[in-house]
Amino acid sequence: MATPDNHGPTVDGLDGAIAGRRISGSLRVDGFDVPLPPGDWLQLSSGHFKQPTAAGELLTLGRVKDRRLVGYIRITAGRSVANPPAGFPGTPGCDRQNQNTNILVNEGQEPFGHQACWVMDHYFLVPLQAWADRSNKLPALERAAAGDLAAKGVSYPQEMISLRLTRAETWGLLEVRYVFSPEEDHITSNNVATYADSDWQPGMIDRYPEKVAYIAKLKRWGDDFWPRFKSAFSAGRQTPSL
Repeated sequence: MATPDNHGPTVDGLDGAIAGRRISGSLRVDGFDVPLPPGDWLQLSSGHFKQPTAAGELLTLGRVKDRRLVGYIRITAGRSVANPPAGFPGTPGCDRQNQNTNILVNEGQEPFGHQACWVMDHYFLVPLQAWADRSNKLPALERAAAGDLAAKGVSYPQEMISLRLTRAETWGLLEVRYVFSPEEDHITSNNVATYADSDWQPGMIDRYPEKVAYIAKLKRWGDDFWPRFKSAFSAGRQTPSL
């Protein structure tokens, strides 16, 4: 669980005053104990959303090594405020595998009802470099996260690989994007201008055996982590946000 740490430089290269609190294991978000991959995670940004039929929390975390971003998490946790519960719209990408998706595991996709799906694709970080430019149409949560990374002096790669896990029922939603850096496995990519030009696109990746192997490795991680994620969602029904 979340614990403060102010004991000088660590593996992330940041002292406690700059880093803020470091989080490991799991983090309570809107009544859900969201499981985290191994390592110490720093909170980057947070927010709330409120809709006519639902409300919840938004959060981003980063894992840093030597002032370089090597992991990123984006959490959306929400609950129905309607009576009876109205559910949540269908998650984009979960209804079918699109051309930008490396992996799709779909156990249920009923808009405003039962949803259980996870999708793997690549996450293009170049737009975050222009976080201070208001003409750059970044979501507010990502803009704040990029600003926090800049303030900490943390750099990040051109792209990372994302697993977006989603569970929803009429009463609640938990969607978490777990993002990993191939640089940790010493895998580099060609510099490109856009998301569509990436080496990690399904139409391109077969040219790079090391990238194919990395995707397979993360698929195994996703398969192993998925039951833990689903359990966290189910347990959250018993612990609504106060």
